Amino acid sequence: MVRFKEKPLDGIMHGYSLRSKWWVKLSDVAMQIPERVLLWPWYHNIPIDRPIFIIGAYRSGTTILERIITEHSGLGHFWYLTNMNTLSPVTGYYTLRLFHATGFLDREPVPSIHNPRIKFTAYSSYECEKVWSHSDRSQWDDNCSDLTVGANHTDPHFESYLFSMIRRHMLVQKASRFINKNPVNGLRMPYLRVLFPDARFVFIARDPLDTIVSHYLAAANMQRVIYPDPRIKRLFQEELNIDMLSERIKTANYARTLELDRQHSLLGIASQWVDLQTTALDHIATEPGLADQVLQLRYEDLVSQPELLLDKMWDFVGLQDEEAEAITRAYAPRLTPPVPPELSPEERAWLPQVQDIVAPVASRLGYTRRQWPT
Repeated sequence: MVRFKEKPLDGIMHGYSLRSKWWVKLSDVAMQIPERVLLWPWYHNIPIDRPIFIIGAYRSGTTILERIITEHSGLGHFWYLTNMNTLSPVTGYYTLRLFHATGFLDREPVPSIHNPRIKFTAYSSYECEKVWSHSDRSQWDDNCSDLTVGANHTDPHFESYLFSMIRRHMLVQKASRFINKNPVNGLRMPYLRVLFPDARFVFIARDPLDTIVSHYLAAANMQRVIYPDPRIKRLFQEELNIDMLSERIKTANYARTLELDRQHSLLGIASQWVDLQTTALDHIATEPGLADQVLQLRYEDLVSQPELLLDKMWDFVGLQDEEAEAITRAYAPRLTPPVPPELSPEERAWLPQVQDIVAPVASRLGYTRRQWPT
């Protein structure tokens, strides 16, 4: 078969532009009912047992933690390709398998544009915030200004869709458990706990200055790659919805975040960091019993004491076994702190204000004010 032609992009897998093709969109819509009906006998009774939700600010270590956990057999997850097929993911999965088998698409893993130290394919785990675009609290709904949802929230249509999506992914992956890493889920912990009463939440934090600078630079790199071509920019932001680092998440203080973002994106990211962390911490502190279902970790411990931290994590999520020990041995030598990036004098000048914004919440997480390394 002829190889699919598209503009190559650094850190982006071959086939990213398929979502812009009319026949891919038509297939996703047309196959949603047949897929759910035909697969219903096999997936509707699959138990979603103790799902694992990894939360934390963007660039705080959530991705590498998810990658480590998903090495364990029997765990299902959303794929990167799910963002192309949010209505009929199984159809999308087998279509992509066919394209890879025939050479229409390249199948080799590529270093991620967001995390160059981690390689990924279309089948790698992904947060898929786009799944929540089918809910009544969507990042891309102009009528929604805050994604936070509490235990009393109900959205029956979306909940039916979400359960079906998770079970269909588990069916194809032959999974007995499900895991999802998504920083935005820190705003939804009480709601997710109602939907999944035995859920496990792994909440990882990282020094706020490191987190915010990393977010800022990763977003700038994404913009460098996708923004020069308006069609590609539109594809990533409006079709695939995976340019989350460049957006500001809708929180209770969204207007304030946008105001600060207009001054400098470092300030907007800092404000978003505060809201994501504050909401998660307040949920843990005020929702009865929720704290017992949350494991709080620090990125600094992950890279300095990986064996100790991963043992604690495996035990908490109920996956402590010989396979988990082997995964820990394989990853421990690779978990090293990243080299602090260089910032321009203009960028460094904003850091004191960044630290002023995050200080009250940073202290709740055990972090203190510090200087950026020279």
